[in-house]
Amino acid sequence: MHLAVFGGTGHTGRHILDQALAQGHTVTALARDTGGLAAHERLRPVAGDVRDADIVKQVVAGSDAVLSALGQRRWGSTVCTDGMRTILAAMQDHGVRRLIAVSGYGVADSRHRNLYVAIARVAIRSLMRDKEGMEELIRASATTWTIVRPALLTGGPRTGDYRTGTDLRLTITSTVSYADVADFMLASLTRDAFACRAAAIAS
Repeated sequence: MHLAVFGGTGHTGRHILDQALAQGHTVTALARDTGGLAAHERLRPVAGDVRDADIVKQVVAGSDAVLSALGQRRWGSTVCTDGMRTILAAMQDHGVRRLIAVSGYGVADSRHRNLYVAIARVAIRSLMRDKEGMEELIRASATTWTIVRPALLTGGPRTGDYRTGTDLRLTITSTVSYADVADFMLASLTRDAFACRAAAIAS
């Protein structure tokens, strides 16, 4: 496939790029600093801001699917919401329908009354609010989307041994590696089990 990747220089995004290229995909990745992306013959880096409509259209053009691992780099940012608004507009313009995006557990219908969610809503409340806005845009779009809600993220290896589900309940001891989240996102490109659904993921 030809994939458009946003957030490719982040922890999850780097694994998405590495695994996608290892699987033979061609990738166009947007980054503020393309020097943070490793050189590869099937990787086309594009420098720019995800809120720049013209740049985002260049990244999305010709792609079969879009993968987003956008995240905040400063408190109070709305980059996930603003960026997704621009991404969705570009997808509509270019007729790209498949979207897989990383969100957060505790957002929207996963805002359960448990300790995990309570801590997340306090500790990273700025990010959670931003992900709420992002999810609202995704759900209202005409895309075939999958929202991924990971447990506490770690730097462990890709194991392929993880649990996913729309009703999966996470606890304060739930973890999952960035590499396994990337694995699940790429595997979802050819699976319909979570089309237009939000799935939690944990080891």
